[in-house]
Amino acid sequence: MQSFTGSWETRLFDFSKHSTAAAVTTATASEFIAQSQIAMPHGNGSALVPFELWPAQREVLARLEHDRLLMLLKARQIGMTWLTCGYVLWRCMQRTGRTVLLFSQGQLEANELIERIRLMHTTHADRALPALVTDNTTELEWANGSRIKSLPATRKAGRSFTASIVVLDEFAFMAWGADLLAAVKPTIDNGGQLIILSSADGNGSVFHQFWQAAVAGSNGYTPLFLDWKANKTRDDGWRDARMAEGLSASDVLREYPANDIEAFTHATGLVYDVWADPGNVTEAAAFIPDGGDVLWGVDDGYSGAVDKATGLYTATSHPRVFGLYQLRHDGTLVRFAESYATHTLSEAQIADVLAMGYPLPEYAVVDSSAAELRGRLSDAGIPAFGGTHPVEEGIKVMRRFLALDANGHRRLLVHPDCTHFRAEMASYRRDDSGRLVKAFDHGPDECRMVCYKLRYE
Repeated sequence: MQSFTGSWETRLFDFSKHSTAAAVTTATASEFIAQSQIAMPHGNGSALVPFELWPAQREVLARLEHDRLLMLLKARQIGMTWLTCGYVLWRCMQRTGRTVLLFSQGQLEANELIERIRLMHTTHADRALPALVTDNTTELEWANGSRIKSLPATRKAGRSFTASIVVLDEFAFMAWGADLLAAVKPTIDNGGQLIILSSADGNGSVFHQFWQAAVAGSNGYTPLFLDWKANKTRDDGWRDARMAEGLSASDVLREYPANDIEAFTHATGLVYDVWADPGNVTEAAAFIPDGGDVLWGVDDGYSGAVDKATGLYTATSHPRVFGLYQLRHDGTLVRFAESYATHTLSEAQIADVLAMGYPLPEYAVVDSSAAELRGRLSDAGIPAFGGTHPVEEGIKVMRRFLALDANGHRRLLVHPDCTHFRAEMASYRRDDSGRLVKAFDHGPDECRMVCYKLRYE
């Protein structure tokens, strides 16, 4: 196997004292990390345990070995910081004369990274690793000339170095993240590696914009998302269990996202904080012939544009939305398909939805202000009813459809292909005063109208 810094071969470990010579390891990254130990919470303190690589960590390690520019978006407590520390230690033990720069929100956080690397080195099973010749809270240097420095995330930090590897830990929460990135990127441009590692801080941030560019392939970084299940000890019901224990849904979704859309949503203030993706989102929401009546929810609109980086509508867009639902015989409501469009006449979009080939709906529920659209639906032979209920009352009803009931079931399920609706559900929110923000509300609005009609009309 060939990495961007060279090739390697394996050898047996010995367990003598750490060498004072400039020896280097020939172990692979996974072999090396598996021979180290990490500190894990235990009782009122912590305990040293062997570093057991989980499947998700092995996948990330493969990318760390071969991609020069890497961007990791992660849920919390999935071992990515420990993995990154093990990786940079391996690089320092693998070659002589490396310089690694570690940046975090402040000096204390950056020093914690140094402490983890020190622990992994001093407890490593290979006792022939080069010895430390400099060992303090901000710098480690070994007899082979490799060194690691921890630095706070200031505007110009790191400018005077030429680095083999730069790590920006919790980049989203650095006060001068964009300035720091501009300062340190040139330090690795002669062939070094830059690793950006962070949980998300919400839509529209510097980190969010940088992530979108990485996903779109426009900035050269490899994007990797690690969801809450990257921790192999968590089963499918782990997030729901945290909510049942008393943690708010908003806190759980913020800290343990299931996808990058959810990760970049400030969960605090979500209108539908009971929404779970997955949970409400499932392949079981596919259309079933003769599985129940088809219904449409329609929210009228016309203006707006799709963000090229994400493929999703911008916050200022007002698309016309058709949600296609099936009311199953057991009372479950499934949203199996959708149609979002801007700058399109209503009759043209109705024709496009009919061309999907599903049965005609029993009726459509349309926002009360869209008289022309209701007329177009009637012309197409589709009974149309206006959604005239108070918005807040409709939100209450839809929340009950979304949430787990006493038997652990959700009445409203959504097919994974409803990507626009899923993005809106993870973004529709209230402002600091509790008022509904008129953005990302079009799919949720038509869904709310369908839920309310089924409940009360």
